Amino acid sequence: MPRALLAFVILLALPVAAGAETQRLVFPTLLGEYQLAFDDKRTPEAEVRSLVTLSPHLAGWNSLAVAPRLERCVVDDPAYLDCRSRSPQSANFLWNARVNLERGNAALTYLRGLRPPPELEPVVTWLQRSLTFSLWLEETKLEFFRSSDVAVLRRRYEDVDPTRDCGGVINDVARAGSPDAQFDLVVLRWHNCVNNQFRRKLGEYPIPAWKKFLAAWRISERVVEVLPPAQGASQSR
Repeated sequence: MPRALLAFVILLALPVAAGAETQRLVFPTLLGEYQLAFDDKRTPEAEVRSLVTLSPHLAGWNSLAVAPRLERCVVDDPAYLDCRSRSPQSANFLWNARVNLERGNAALTYLRGLRPPPELEPVVTWLQRSLTFSLWLEETKLEFFRSSDVAVLRRRYEDVDPTRDCGGVINDVARAGSPDAQFDLVVLRWHNCVNNQFRRKLGEYPIPAWKKFLAAWRISERVVEVLPPAQGASQSR
């Protein structure tokens, strides 16, 4: 039988106080699990669940920091139509793009409706700014795919000026010989260029604020990464 999967604890925060009645929550992630431990007599589970989605280990997974990309399509999700083609020329592209934009807007509405404890206000502010920009990025791309108007890609967002910062990419889009070539340039090079300019100004997720929240609420966290067996490892017979 194959070797057992290896679990590595890669992060450990403040431990729950000794003697407390510990409640544990486990959330799946792309690479393993995100685990929380807390005293539910001091901190009710419902409150923890309502705030844990803001964690730096879950915010991206839950699309609270970044909106789903227009071309995202999940085969077993009934909200999407046929996922075989993600090209703007596909009959289902516009439908699926709108599904993704609606989900991004729903996440932003959720963030705007939160009343976080003071320790988490910097986190919520950062997530709102991050997600609002991400939605603008996807909405701008969709407008370009529908209009083929390169001027759409030159629009400013706050201090980010695509004409100044990403002019070479935009010129390449204008010279591209086919819609498919333009699509590749826009979803990769233009997206990455404009996104990088904004992220430099936004800065990193406010980890100190998250850690302050954990300490104040006496919550411990750990991220467990589950790795497959090493390639070439011997198998038991």
